[in-house]
Amino acid sequence: MLGCIIFSTACWAIKVPVTQYANVSPLPGGCIALNQDGKPDGQGAMQINIPVAYTPGNGYTSLGAFSGEHLDVYYNDAEQNGTGVLAFGFGGWPRLYGSAMAVSSWIADDSKAVSLQLQCIKETDKTPAVAVGIQDLLNKEWKQYRQKMNTKVGYYAVATKKFDIDDKPIYTTLGYGAGKFLNRPFVGLSYPINNHLSIASEYDGYQINAGLGWRPKGRYSPFTIVAGFNGKCGPFFGGSATGTTNSTWAVPIGLYLIYQ
Repeated sequence: MLGCIIFSTACWAIKVPVTQYANVSPLPGGCIALNQDGKPDGQGAMQINIPVAYTPGNGYTSLGAFSGEHLDVYYNDAEQNGTGVLAFGFGGWPRLYGSAMAVSSWIADDSKAVSLQLQCIKETDKTPAVAVGIQDLLNKEWKQYRQKMNTKVGYYAVATKKFDIDDKPIYTTLGYGAGKFLNRPFVGLSYPINNHLSIASEYDGYQINAGLGWRPKGRYSPFTIVAGFNGKCGPFFGGSATGTTNSTWAVPIGLYLIYQ
């Protein structure tokens, strides 16, 4: 009896990720396939709610919008979760990626996150690409959700490696993170079925996810439509557009987000 009480208390004490972190990732590879040079490529690595180590560099920009449901299994609560992501790349080497994510509200509100990822090791034939990052740099959700959800800043390290099977690439990603990753490992697999379609599956520290990415214009399509299922949350759907621009535009945007 005592053991049951202790076990139940321990389960109740677990804090789930904040709503905005249980849908899609604002990190590299989140619903956009990237190659080893960090460039959009339908034959590259794609994940859903975890990062890949392939990190975009100078000139990269992307804009995405997604809709899904977050189910808080510990508080018997469900709510629709709209997510918008704006991201930029910086530098030739090392490459730095920065993103802003707004959830279910206008970007000037507190429901947003600023994230960064730095790739520090390039992939070789024998070793994986390695990157380190930080999600929700400003810890914007602390005031609103700290009583029942994990609002800690998400530090993480991630490695991605390409393997060829019958002349087709398959990508494995393995990492460990704090904050939204709940101080747990995360792991993912992705496979480009052809130039138009990629499939991905993963464990993000909280749930098991699976998704399918469709590129209407083929391998280098600037648009990707994604649909999938998050294990504890339900279905999600959305799309992203990628392009090339001067990354200095990101500086005033970043300052605006920091001081709001």
